Amino acid sequence: MALFKNLFSKKQETPTQPIQEAPTQPKGVVKSQRHKLENLEAHMEDIMGLVEKNENYKLSKKAIIDEGLENEKIYEFEILGNTTCSIGGGGGEIQVFVSNTYIGDIKKGSRTKVKKLLESGNIKSITAEISGGNYKIVRYDSGRDEYFYDKLEDAFGITIEITYREEIAKEN
Repeated sequence: MALFKNLFSKKQETPTQPIQEAPTQPKGVVKSQRHKLENLEAHMEDIMGLVEKNENYKLSKKAIIDEGLENEKIYEFEILGNTTCSIGGGGGEIQVFVSNTYIGDIKKGSRTKVKKLLESGNIKSITAEISGGNYKIVRYDSGRDEYFYDKLEDAFGITIEITYREEIAKEN
C-alpha cells in the first residue's frame, strides 16, 4: 500500500524562481554625419602621399553606365587608410588623421557636433573621401535620350563620414 501512497497524493510543487530576463540594451539606430576638412593646403604633400588612383576613374563611358555609376562624380583620386580624429590645439581644433598622418581639421562650424560624438564613445567608424579635384561624370538626358560624358574639376577637398550609434529614448 505504501507504493501507491505517493501515486495518489498531491504532488508537492517545488517553488520556481521567476525567470529573469537578460538586461536588454537600449535600442539604437545607426546614423552618419559628413564633415568637410579645412587647412588641407598645409598638408597637401602628406595627403598626396596617401592617395591612390580611383579604379572607377579609369572606366570608359560604357563601363560607367554598365556599373550604374551615371550621374555620380567619379574623382580621380581616393584616400585609403584608417581614419581617426582627435581634439587638439589650443583653439579647440579637431585634427583628422589617415594612417596616422595629419591631413587637416574639421571646419569650425562642425567642431561642436564632432566633439560631442567623440566624447560619446558611440562612434562605429570614420572614413575619409576625396570630394574634389578632377572627376568624370556621365549624365543621362531623357529629353534627348542620350548620355553625356564630361571630365571636369572641383576645388580639391576631403570629407569625412562619421558613423555612430544613437540610442532611442524609451517612451513610458
